[in-house]
Amino acid sequence: MSAITTLYGDNDTWSVTLHTSSKNKAMRALRDPATFHRVVSACPLQAHWLDGEPITPVRLLAGVLDRYRRFVVDGRPVVTGFAAIGDAWACTNPSAGRGLSIGLLHAQVLRDVARHHISDPEAFARDYDAHTERQVGPFYRNQIAADRARIAEMNALEEGTPVPPPDPIMAKLLVAASQNADVFRGMLEIAMCVALPEEVIARPHIAAKLAELNGPPLPPAPGIIDRYRMAELLDG
Repeated sequence: MSAITTLYGDNDTWSVTLHTSSKNKAMRALRDPATFHRVVSACPLQAHWLDGEPITPVRLLAGVLDRYRRFVVDGRPVVTGFAAIGDAWACTNPSAGRGLSIGLLHAQVLRDVARHHISDPEAFARDYDAHTERQVGPFYRNQIAADRARIAEMNALEEGTPVPPPDPIMAKLLVAASQNADVFRGMLEIAMCVALPEEVIARPHIAAKLAELNGPPLPPAPGIIDRYRMAELLDG
């Protein structure tokens, strides 16, 4: 396990999600409510979420896929009169919660291209593909890169091998976001697909805050359970 997601819902409900790699068979024990409770209880920043009364059993979400579609090849549309949008165009790890944001951004691209080329199917297809690649594609590719890094970390923790170092800029951005409201707002913009990381990092006040973190080692993330402690918790 390398991450826990806690989310508020409607009507005083919330969820706690543990993330793991499909290669780690031992983590399947988390489907047992008692084991799930034991592991979350060992995480100091998340244990209090267990104070509520469960209204569902532990749910399993597996088979997460990455999908990406283009309908222009070598500058020529392979089909006209068709526009894939949102998840029909591309989808990634749902735990990032970016599907709605990507869909809304992509809908704006569709609106703008249709405004100029609704009567020219070939021009519409080419322009829609180009604007999708430029305005929406970077969010997809960033999420893929983040997911690959997370999986590599999970596999290393499970195998007891050195964890690959994180992206140094993003690592500093996460630390700075816990200390500075402006950086935190920038992180929200990245999460909600309002701005790309390079746009946020380039802002002078955020760049200055990141520069303050040059030199000293970054503090470790709290609540990390090593593989031996995790094995104990899974075994009960």
